[in-house]
Amino acid sequence: MIPFFVLDRRASLEILKGLFLKFPSLQFGLMTHANVSPQFIELFSKFPSKTQLKYVDEIQKNKREINKLLKRNIIKISDSGVFQKNGSNHTYEELFEKYVQLKVHYGIIKDVLHDMKATLKSAEEAINVYEDNGFKRKFKLIGVAQGNNADEYKKCYEMLQDLGYKYIAIGGLLKRNGNSNYVTVRSEELLQQTISLIRDEYSPEWLFVLGVYHPSRHELLDELGVWGADYKGWLFHYDEFYRNAIKKLEAQGRINKEIREKYQLFLKHKLTYLQTKTPENRKKYWESRKELDKTLKKYGTSLQELRFREVRERLEKEVVAKMLEKETK
Repeated sequence: MIPFFVLDRRASLEILKGLFLKFPSLQFGLMTHANVSPQFIELFSKFPSKTQLKYVDEIQKNKREINKLLKRNIIKISDSGVFQKNGSNHTYEELFEKYVQLKVHYGIIKDVLHDMKATLKSAEEAINVYEDNGFKRKFKLIGVAQGNNADEYKKCYEMLQDLGYKYIAIGGLLKRNGNSNYVTVRSEELLQQTISLIRDEYSPEWLFVLGVYHPSRHELLDELGVWGADYKGWLFHYDEFYRNAIKKLEAQGRINKEIREKYQLFLKHKLTYLQTKTPENRKKYWESRKELDKTLKKYGTSLQELRFREVRERLEKEVVAKMLEKETK
């Protein structure tokens, strides 16, 4: 089961390059969308070679060896960006040209949430453009099964096969969490029913489930025979007190008295703000945060380094550990 990290910013590539380097034998995925900036297209298409390697300890290999090592085991996917804030107004010709520019291994059709008929109509147009315009040589096209229940998903999957799709993902299993930007799985029961029904009926060698990856679901997806799933929230869950990173820098002798004092002040004001939520304490917290960053930069580090280290630490413990466990069985 390959986790695909969803991203559209340079810093995300920098964080992941440091993580991937530590485990070069594992396969990881990167997933982006067609609405990213030209600058990001350039970075993503050439990843890992044009992405900086930041805040990584004990690198013994040279830059060329590192990039060659990582490139072998990284798989890239893009979707149309139809579910992004600004949606997608690309024609299929334009969309597929974006996929070529991004140099993805797989490109996803424009699907319509929970609407099997509209998705199939889009899928038919997509595969015609794909086959008639030479895109077949550039990337693998992914159809998307949509539906409102497991039987509809199965029917949509079958009709996509009839249209000629070899690679089919399951979409539409997410829902927005209240008014926030966060999404969760609509129903764990629907997820399991749908994947099991398609697996038992068609025994696909390749099965991707859109948006459902979470470390807590890794073993389940693996048991259900899922090849890959994308992970949207990976960048936002880490220790924002930076305890692990501070501990690591202390062990390296990089934390002095001034940094320690600013860090303790930051902790004090942050905890007070979290307990009270008052505007006054929020201001004190942000001021102490700025002061900590300023002091860290004075001694050759930054809050960015602390964040990079915390995100990597969490991914290593919660995602990579599960992948390594599978390899040893």
